[in-house]
Amino acid sequence: MTRTVSALLCASALALGAASASATPTPRVAAAPRSHVVYPGQTLAMIAKRYNVSIDALCKANGITPRSAIRPKQRLVLPSRDGDVIPASLDKPVVEDSKSKPAKAKSAKASHEAADDKPAKGKKGGMLSLQSYTGSWRGQVFKNGKVTDSARAGIEKVLAAWRTGQHQAISDRLIRMLVRVSAHFGGKPIRVVSGFRPYSPTQYTPHSRHNSGHAVDFSIPGVKNSELRDYCRTLTNVGCGYYPNSSFVHLDVRESSAHWVDFSGPGQSPRYADAQGRDPGADNEREEPAAGAGDGSNDDEQTFEPDSI
Repeated sequence: MTRTVSALLCASALALGAASASATPTPRVAAAPRSHVVYPGQTLAMIAKRYNVSIDALCKANGITPRSAIRPKQRLVLPSRDGDVIPASLDKPVVEDSKSKPAKAKSAKASHEAADDKPAKGKKGGMLSLQSYTGSWRGQVFKNGKVTDSARAGIEKVLAAWRTGQHQAISDRLIRMLVRVSAHFGGKPIRVVSGFRPYSPTQYTPHSRHNSGHAVDFSIPGVKNSELRDYCRTLTNVGCGYYPNSSFVHLDVRESSAHWVDFSGPGQSPRYADAQGRDPGADNEREEPAAGAGDGSNDDEQTFEPDSI
């Protein structure tokens, strides 16, 4: 009898212990807040639309109102409510692993730079198709991770000065960025509006990256320029110019990233958006780009249609 009572008591204690353990709530680790750094020309409405959140939720998360002014390089906290859609490739929070060794830790920037400088992976990762007034080229760009001589020659032909046909060595980094952009949009052909441009005393900026083979103005038939803009802005150490009144997006390679919006049309002097993302007006005094951002790309725009290439 004594043994039976003891067994019952032990079973009861074990059951109570298990119930207590299951009732103990698992501590929740708060996710690091996601943020967005404002670039020139952006508005609260543009940022809210980009991340599929409401303007009110964005304002509430940052303690501002829909009428509050935002400035370039300002960091805004993104709402973290259930149901918010934030692109996985943008503004990823840094997750610290207590088990990882400091010697092996890599910064997010270094990882991003390494990813941008490698040939894009995938079936069409090393393929590129370019079209312009000076010719067209399609082929494999890389061999053993390097740009082949035949690819370089073909790309330089397509990116030659369309007025004179003059060639210029094209930056390897720019070629790699074009491959990444093409791969991201399914390997569609890239329509080059302007690549290399010889220096001209009449150009709007004295040191255009077009003059050294480090910039290209382009579009992709079937893809909105706003989509090209958004993807190019995710690349590391590039300049990305958006021209709502023209037919292309500007992309260049540089030491640190810069983004801008220019409301000028073909042949017009640059008309950069103000801090609220508005068009300052064609009759107003031209604004200078911040930190050498824009380069007057519209002064040499080709006006052909993609079907005529």
